[in-house]
Amino acid sequence: MKIALVSIAYNQPESIERLFAGASRIQHRLRFHLFLHSQHAPTMAACERIATDPRVQYHAHGKNHGVSRSWNEGMLEAYAEGADVVIIANDDIEIDSRNVDRLAAKAAGCRDRYIVTCAGWHHRLNRRLPSHGYACFAINPIALDSIGCFDENFFPAYCEDQDYARRAALAGLVEENCADTDVRHLGSAAIFAEPSLRRQNAITHGRNSAYYRRKWGGDAGQERFTCPFDDGRFDHCIAPARRHAPYGSGLDRTDHEIVRM
Repeated sequence: MKIALVSIAYNQPESIERLFAGASRIQHRLRFHLFLHSQHAPTMAACERIATDPRVQYHAHGKNHGVSRSWNEGMLEAYAEGADVVIIANDDIEIDSRNVDRLAAKAAGCRDRYIVTCAGWHHRLNRRLPSHGYACFAINPIALDSIGCFDENFFPAYCEDQDYARRAALAGLVEENCADTDVRHLGSAAIFAEPSLRRQNAITHGRNSAYYRRKWGGDAGQERFTCPFDDGRFDHCIAPARRHAPYGSGLDRTDHEIVRM
């Protein structure tokens, strides 16, 4: 089995190296799709060290391209290369080879489930969670076939997972959980590491939340629309070919700049 692991490195060099070190000893073939979203010198150095491994496909963007965009690029690239299972993990996830193998086996065994989440310890909350949600998950081909890509209008991060889950639910898709995993999640490590990022996130998270309400007619769990923007021209799927501008002028966001604090 060929397993692809997709991750974005921002400002946690030790974490991204631990992630790769833990996953690199899996029993199956590994392809690591690594996206650098930072000019943080220690993180750049860590990524360059990781990229010397021939199993690594390295995208040294050097600036924040947004979570949705790099998740899309990694997922599409992985399946184009013939991956059997695609796992997407935050850079503050700690997962060893045993848990990668367990998550991959679970995903391969339930292809009718659009994503498979994993369980484990959440460091910031100081407790074990039955699911880490979109912090570490396997995404199956049925997701790409049915609802397509993540909405890149969510930038740089947050709410893209709620939007994907909303579209999946409307398409009748169901997720699965791999309960016998023991994956550690530090929990928003990049944001809590820097006060300026916390202030920045307060602004960008607000913008993403406002876009979500505009798109679905309410916050997550309180949506009124069953199609994006209550517009019958749009269904639940964002095709790869139109993922950079899925809805067109007047609906797609134009405020994608990074807020400097």
